[in-house]
Amino acid sequence: MGNSRARRRIATAIAAILSAAAHAQQAPTAENKPDLETVTITGSLLKRTDIETPSPVQVITSDDLKDSGYTNLSDVLRNLSANGQGALGQSFGQAFASGGSGIALRGLTVGGTLTLIDGQRMVAFPLSDDNQRSFVDISAIPFNAIENVEVLKDGGSAEYGADAIAGVVNIKLKKTFVGAEITAEGGTSYKRDGTGYHLAGIFGTGDLVNDGYNAYVAIDFHKTDAIEASSRSGGFANLDWSGLPGGINTTPGAAGNPYVTYPGSTTGYLINPNTASGQPYSFLPGCSQAAQNANQCTFAFPGLIQPPSEQTNVLAKFTKGLANDWLFSLTGSVFVSNAEQVAPSSSSNPFPGTAYGSGGQTNIAFGPGVPPHLVSYPAITLPATSPLNPYGVPANLVYNFADVGPQITDVSTTTYRLIADVKGSLLGWDVDADVGAMYASMSVKQFGDFSYGAAQTAINDGIYVPGFTNNGGSYLAPEVSFHPSSTLDIAGVQAQREVAQLPGGPLGLAVGAQYYYQAQNAQSAPSLVDGTQIGDPVYTIGSQSNVAVFTEVDAQIFKMLEVDGAVRYDHYNTYGGTATPKFGVKFAPIDMLTFRATWGKGFRAPSISESGQSGEIFGAGATNDPVLCPGGVQNVKGTFNSQCGVQLIGYQVSNPNLKAVTSNNLSFGVIFEPLSNFNVSVDWYKIRLTNDIISQFEAGGLSDYTALVRGPAAQQAQCTATTTGGAACPTQIVTTPVGLAAFAEYPYVNAGITQTEGIDIDMRTHWDLGAIGKVKAQLTWTRVLEYNETVQGQTFDLAGTHGPSGISGDTGNPKDRGTLSVTWERSGASLTVSENYTGPFSITDPSAGLDTCQIALSDSATSAYGPRFTGLTPLPAQWYPYCTVHKFVETNLYANYTVSSHLSVHGSVTNLFNANAPVDLQTYGGGGELAYDGALEQDGAVGRYFTVGATYKF
Repeated sequence: MGNSRARRRIATAIAAILSAAAHAQQAPTAENKPDLETVTITGSLLKRTDIETPSPVQVITSDDLKDSGYTNLSDVLRNLSANGQGALGQSFGQAFASGGSGIALRGLTVGGTLTLIDGQRMVAFPLSDDNQRSFVDISAIPFNAIENVEVLKDGGSAEYGADAIAGVVNIKLKKTFVGAEITAEGGTSYKRDGTGYHLAGIFGTGDLVNDGYNAYVAIDFHKTDAIEASSRSGGFANLDWSGLPGGINTTPGAAGNPYVTYPGSTTGYLINPNTASGQPYSFLPGCSQAAQNANQCTFAFPGLIQPPSEQTNVLAKFTKGLANDWLFSLTGSVFVSNAEQVAPSSSSNPFPGTAYGSGGQTNIAFGPGVPPHLVSYPAITLPATSPLNPYGVPANLVYNFADVGPQITDVSTTTYRLIADVKGSLLGWDVDADVGAMYASMSVKQFGDFSYGAAQTAINDGIYVPGFTNNGGSYLAPEVSFHPSSTLDIAGVQAQREVAQLPGGPLGLAVGAQYYYQAQNAQSAPSLVDGTQIGDPVYTIGSQSNVAVFTEVDAQIFKMLEVDGAVRYDHYNTYGGTATPKFGVKFAPIDMLTFRATWGKGFRAPSISESGQSGEIFGAGATNDPVLCPGGVQNVKGTFNSQCGVQLIGYQVSNPNLKAVTSNNLSFGVIFEPLSNFNVSVDWYKIRLTNDIISQFEAGGLSDYTALVRGPAAQQAQCTATTTGGAACPTQIVTTPVGLAAFAEYPYVNAGITQTEGIDIDMRTHWDLGAIGKVKAQLTWTRVLEYNETVQGQTFDLAGTHGPSGISGDTGNPKDRGTLSVTWERSGASLTVSENYTGPFSITDPSAGLDTCQIALSDSATSAYGPRFTGLTPLPAQWYPYCTVHKFVETNLYANYTVSSHLSVHGSVTNLFNANAPVDLQTYGGGGELAYDGALEQDGAVGRYFTVGATYKF
């Protein structure tokens, strides 16, 4: 109902704008031409001629985009020096937000960065990061329609509302375009894989000044092929670490891994049911015990470093000049993005990871209106009647169903956007009103979600014979599909004018109001919800609306002194209201020197996942059963020692009583411009988040759950007498008085505090060298001085570590990131060399208890392949190099040559020197489940990549 009412209000507002535009329309005259020179810089509501505002803003021009050597926006923004921990890339094989890409300014997650298009909000990706944080997918915006990208590296909630805690990325589209331009590009890696194709065209007609209108259409098509993990070598691709002291061979199927009860097998073997140890095994044809022990039966995980992807984006804009300098514009777009995600297989048997006990599979089934409950399946057995079973009784089967394959998620997302805008002057005010509707519809298809029940039935009936039948995927893991969606409707109006003239210039005032409604509906397939198939049935359902009013005053008090103040009040129907002020000052005592500073507050409203209806499961960690192991003390009469360190599964649920996350933002900067062609700025920032939304288990510990759900009672060893000195107690096998702990329920709570501090350096220069040509250079650098997280009253300094490792893809938290580019131009030719730098950081994460390198190496089970180190004490020196994720430096090259006034050709090489991604033995976000980070160092896994293309202008 709320959605329907909102859409009716939006439709009415669009009709009102169109009606006003029609009544105001008349043929423009020479004296009545639209003003095309106004500039509004991100971070301010007021127009200005001086582009240096009190807030630091980095501008990436359309030329900068081309000179980067990339052909899509997500790759360019990935290398922003201010982008850090918590960023998302499409290569992450186990992401909740399959197929999405987002940036995290200041390392404060994608939920703390607001992404705008032409100053207006964009609909959120239908799936949330970690099923918690809402974000905008930046991989689906036409490259050729972008005029520039402005990055506000300061809080922006006073101007734009929620989510602008760490900053704002404002993607500005071309206002007008006349003519036609077509670009065709093709590229491939040095291994001749990952081949990509890019076709783009932009076509426009009508001169806004002379004809009174302009219309253009931009079309952009990308297609990129896959790069398999097995096709790359180097430390980050290494699976066999047994050559180092205490090292483990993590190759699937390898013997001797202490963390794997039984080595995997794609041919299969049976566990002897007639011996207590389960040995010897009976191997099915294709492998033997000797061959397995010699690691001759290993197999590769068919993971992807670069998943195949395809984007088709169409954007059209119509602008009409009206009477009295009024302008009307209508922008519509359709973005279609297809991507694939590959995760490890769910069909390993009999010990693939269980909620409790051992053997078989226990699924936690849940969904909207379906309380979480356990669905248990015993370990798969080969029946006694099978000719492959020599034991005469059913025997447990160890088998990786290779024909089922890995878990593959194919995602197709179509995003629709329609924005109407009218602007002009009324009663001395410059007025800008807009209204729009956006909708993102996703189709998710998953393959490889294994069904234990179907597998056992097929084996019992002889339909499926392990090791011989190779087409069982269709009925052992039938395709599942579901269709998440996301909606955003917006309407707003703002007005500004000069209200007085001060000694230094005008006193400007802006006022405005805004309304938006957003909804999300993401529900898993029924077979995942009821536990029939293995998968993660996460869900988010809900909506929220917001009404806001805001104002800004900018005073040029003296020529050398500018003061700016803004305040905004947002009221959400879900939690209430938040007021966010911001003040800024810019002081230029001399022409070449400017000081600037800002102070402000920001907020992030609880997302729909956090405050609506949602659920997900996660590995919470080891804890003590309060009934079966009271106080966590072993060897006490009546205690079940096996339940003194049980691995508990967490069930994360929403909380409608959440408050907004709030922030305090400070910045201070110096701009030095001794020459007209040289400019350098240094800005210090500090951001403090309070009321951060985290899981209650993070806030209060594993025992701080709201409910503990138990499975059935089980036969377990119970101590019959108390012993001391660590001696084992005598035991007897009895039925537990209560069921074994299965999972605990934890809601989201406002409990976290995060504080980060750092320095940005931005330098630009250009020189005309006469006959030699022209040279321009720019450097951006970010140094993180502090990144503190406070949980349960304890503060952890995480700058330069892997923490906080529990969010997004466990990106890591480097202290330094930077980009340097130098461009030479002469006689229609240009050459750009870029250096992208990511500094080193430790693999430790004190906030997760990974305080030392030794612990981090041996406790990194979040990685798909598990720990690579057994935990020898002291840590052998051979492992020291892997205690640090070393720096990553890549060089990109871009060249362009203008053949004629119509034709230009270009080429680029990214990762020119084929630098390998540094080894990261802690992350779980690497493409293909390898030991590197895919969000920040993807080019290091792909390797040297060549692109050539041509642009023709009509």
